[in-house]
Amino acid sequence: MRFIQHKREAYWFYRVLSPLYDRWVNPMFWTAPMRTAALELARLDGELRVLDVGAGTGFSTEGIVEHVDAASVTLLDQSPDQLRRAGRKPALARCARVLGDAEQLPFDTDSFDRYVSCGSIEYWPEPQRAIAEA
Repeated sequence: MRFIQHKREAYWFYRVLSPLYDRWVNPMFWTAPMRTAALELARLDGELRVLDVGAGTGFSTEGIVEHVDAASVTLLDQSPDQLRRAGRKPALARCARVLGDAEQLPFDTDSFDRYVSCGSIEYWPEPQRAIAEA
């Protein structure tokens, strides 16, 4: 049984954890070198529109905007608290932030050139549905 099994549980989990996330959680599980290695696979070169699904506080998005103009990047997360924290990061100021669900993306087909998701799939109740949606 997973710790967080439903979106409602995840919402409250991140409401409480959000202020501590970048300082305590990421350093244990998702470091800058790990992020760099993972994002190399996305081939973030050129003028791309990028969607970061499950963006949370924007830690992975900070790596994305090292390669892509921030104005062409959209963060999507179901947690308003996580997105609010992302919005406080200067490197992400020009990124769009959208409250939404990985399993029901609020965008038209072909709205983005790249779909990136780092570290949120384990919280999706139906990951196969979200992947199909991508």
